[in-house]
Amino acid sequence: MSETFLSIGEVLAALSEEFPDVTISKIRFLESQGLINPERTSAGYRKFTEAEVDRLRFILREQKDNFLPLRVIRDRLDGETSDGLLRPQDVTDPSMPRGIRVPSAGHPTHRLATQRAGADHSAPGGRSGARKRNERLTHSDMLEATGVSSEMLGSLERMKFVRPLMVGSEPYYDETDRDIVHLAGRLASFGIDPRLLMSWRLSAEREADVFEPLVRAVMSRRGSDAGGGASSPTSVSNRDDAMKLLDDLIALGEELRTALLRNVTKGLRNDA
Repeated sequence: MSETFLSIGEVLAALSEEFPDVTISKIRFLESQGLINPERTSAGYRKFTEAEVDRLRFILREQKDNFLPLRVIRDRLDGETSDGLLRPQDVTDPSMPRGIRVPSAGHPTHRLATQRAGADHSAPGGRSGARKRNERLTHSDMLEATGVSSEMLGSLERMKFVRPLMVGSEPYYDETDRDIVHLAGRLASFGIDPRLLMSWRLSAEREADVFEPLVRAVMSRRGSDAGGGASSPTSVSNRDDAMKLLDDLIALGEELRTALLRNVTKGLRNDA
């Protein structure tokens, strides 16, 4: 029996009732982030299997219901098995607050040691080797991927939400810049002016100030004791541990902010 494929327009129609703000640009953006991987026809058109549509639906629900960033959603997807997207450790009781779950193996704060060991064997010498190289996106790439206007992108740059790398007169952006611009664009679609997002940026900077001494302490430990150079195995291990700590701190900070926001908006829910 041949498998049924859906075009991107058919996928949009299938999801639009549950996710009225989803657009073709948003689907393309999630593909560019590596979260979905539709097949292509010989003419280059996307074709989606039912499994890929289910994966896309899961991603959109995590964004809509739990306000999870793409990096955390990617960690959750990477921790799944072929038995389905819902892990048995997840709390699905509707009486529980959305976004509060029993941490599972795929969660950033509970990565399995075997996952790290597997990464360590991906390069000669038992080390993970060079970290993944950041993507470079041109100005037009950013506009196409995020769906925002050139004026809005310029406004976000002036407010230091994104800081492109300038190569001559050409700006280049990475995937984090793309996430920020995409989310700012989604908030703008609800009527939130980008200037009102300045408190988010300032809060993130203060949070980074809290994390920085903890991460730097891990990066510097044992390396000086062992007398290793900057590229010694000890200092490479320290950097890996420090980056994992930073990822864990960011994930915990995101969860705390979500819980605090839900707490302070209880009145709005009660009044509704």
